Parts: sequence; structure tokens; C-alpha cells
Amino acid sequence: MSPEQKYVHDAAKILPAVKENNPFLKEQVGSLIYDYVQMMVGDRAPKITGMLIELSIAQIREYLTTFQALQTRVEDAARLLNQ
Repeated sequence: MSPEQKYVHDAAKILPAVKENNPFLKEQVGSLIYDYVQMMVGDRAPKITGMLIELSIAQIREYLTTFQALQTRVEDAARLLNQ
């Protein structure tokens, strides 16, 4: 299974829990995406993961749907940090 396929598989497991009333939402999403973010941006992973878990529920659900969506969000966050 490729990293992209593993991401989609693992994200599908937590997607039902991505709700406003989930007190563990940030921990769950952060734990899932951190390694993938680290593969993309290295030592900036903690900051960018923190930025991504602060997005709205709709935006989190969107980047959990496909690996490409996560890549786009990571690239956007990295651009913001470079400004």
C-alpha cells in the first residue's frame, strides 16, 4: 500500500469522528496527519500540523478525504509561514 493509499485508508477510519462535539478531535487528526506532514515539510511539521488542526470541521473533513487535498493544505500553510 502506497503512503497515499494508507493515508486515505487511515483517514477514513477517523472521518466519522470529525465533529464539533468531539473533545479529542485535534489529537486524533494531528496524530493521523503528522507523519505525512513531516514527509512533506520536515522540521516544520509541528507548526503546520498545528495550523491544519485549527481549521474548520469542513476544511478538516476535506483534507482527510484525499492525499492531494492534504498536500494542498500543507503547501498553503508552508506558503503562509514563508511570508
